[in-house]
Amino acid sequence: ICAVQLTEDLKAAAGDAKILFRASEAGWAEKVRHSSGKVGYVTDGPFLWRTADGTLLCLWASFSQGGYTEGVAVSDNGEIDGTFTQVEPLFMDDGGHGMVFRALDGQLYLTLHSPNTTLEERPFFHPIIERDGRLYRN
Repeated sequence: ICAVQLTEDLKAAAGDAKILFRASEAGWAEKVRHSSGKVGYVTDGPFLWRTADGTLLCLWASFSQGGYTEGVAVSDNGEIDGTFTQVEPLFMDDGGHGMVFRALDGQLYLTLHSPNTTLEERPFFHPIIERDGRLYRN
């Protein structure tokens, strides 16, 4: 997962991209074989979320023993230029491209697609809680 600063008009990069982290850094992530024969790790669908205490999280998807998995990385300084460390995944049951939102009643939800099978993908909404700079499924 990389980040790059954009120009004021958002039309171009304003510098070089910075690698935030690699999928291989997550102990749960597994290599996959593409139909072309190439083997490697997948980093997919990054989503940034700032917790109430200022912690910056990056949700992202890759493959694990449970199928498509929604991982979480934490910035050590609460900013995009921090060092990101992998923590326990939010969802390991074949779903990904996750995002977080707060419903009108205040409940936080993780939304993602599952299963990760073409034409069978459906949106799922899982209640989550935020505690001590982390997200947890209810």
